[in-house]
Amino acid sequence: MRFGIGAAVAALAVLAGVPSLASGGQSQEPVATPAPRRVTAGAEVSLVAGPIDDEAFFNFTDYEHNALRVARIRVMGEWRVAPRFSILGEARSENGDGVQVPAFYGRWQPWARHDFTVQAGVIPPVIGAYPRRAYGRDNVVIGSPLSYQYLTSLRPDALPATVDDLLRMRGRGWQPSYPIGSKAITTGVPVVATSRWDTGVEANWRRGPIEMAGAVTLGAPATPVVRDPSDGLQYSGRVGAWLPGAITLGVSAARGAWINRSVLNLYPENERDRNKETVVGVDAEAGVGPWLVRAEWIHASFTLPFLTTPAPDHLSTDSGFAEARYRFHPRWQVAGRVEHLGFSQVSGTINSGLPTSWDAPVERVEGVLGFRAMKNLEVRAGYQYNWRDGGRVHERGYPTALVLFWF
Repeated sequence: MRFGIGAAVAALAVLAGVPSLASGGQSQEPVATPAPRRVTAGAEVSLVAGPIDDEAFFNFTDYEHNALRVARIRVMGEWRVAPRFSILGEARSENGDGVQVPAFYGRWQPWARHDFTVQAGVIPPVIGAYPRRAYGRDNVVIGSPLSYQYLTSLRPDALPATVDDLLRMRGRGWQPSYPIGSKAITTGVPVVATSRWDTGVEANWRRGPIEMAGAVTLGAPATPVVRDPSDGLQYSGRVGAWLPGAITLGVSAARGAWINRSVLNLYPENERDRNKETVVGVDAEAGVGPWLVRAEWIHASFTLPFLTTPAPDHLSTDSGFAEARYRFHPRWQVAGRVEHLGFSQVSGTINSGLPTSWDAPVERVEGVLGFRAMKNLEVRAGYQYNWRDGGRVHERGYPTALVLFWF
């Protein structure tokens, strides 16, 4: 949801965020004993400085901002209406471009002795582990993983008529265009969106080392919405295990409609059910002494109608990253991430009819050095490099700096 500055005051005053204020809303963690305070709040200010990028767009987001060149303010809060019922939310502004409310939901714990909660509203995602720590100190580097940030050439409001239409947009996720549907200039979608959350109902349960979460929402992993422009509901879930040695493992899946019904109405009725995105993923984390190591892998499949044949049954992606952080001093840390985003192959008349990935595969590496200047002030400097098999620019490096302050 996006509002003007006038609505910001109300949004910021009512609420924003999640109980784990700096960690981006860990909805899967155990529910704490009710705090004596009825209202709690926190805020985070981050400034990311990087070079202007008006050619490669490796870090362009669905908010049409450069993730490595952004000023962000987040205000988060919880109002404990009753001992086992709270209202939570987050208000956010990036580069002064209005105020968004990516999270606003109620949380109910039916039984005091059981670690079971129900949440309804604009709720935290259950897919993967990264979306619930996308901002703040929990992100060990400065940039976001390709799975959750990089814009593919797919659009929910405009579709290719042929495979050639799709191939012409390889590496153009920052501004793809197609002959069917909207002619507006806008962005493609990431594999899984993190800049906004979906609307629906979610249940979380934990007993011993096992935790489970399930949700029924609008939209799809790539296209979370407040009002659903597509048909059908999204079903998602995650099962996690907390193992000895500070190791956590998780498996998640989701399936929902990602294409706007305004576009599907232009197709024959028997083709309109080809509008689903299916996602499966695994995640792992281990913390040993000064080390923190994480990894995630996501496979996503998009179905869409084509007006000509032959055409693929679906378009798929495989993406993954591994990252590590090492604190060699209470105030100093180094961290790095390596990742890959690949796409399935299709055949058209372009490239002599040879099988070609439907979007341009991307590789990325990033490293940072961080310094804790104060208890609630952190400074980082790093460098990110990207490679891509397509688009106007095939590779680009970005020096970056981050100042992060929270209270």
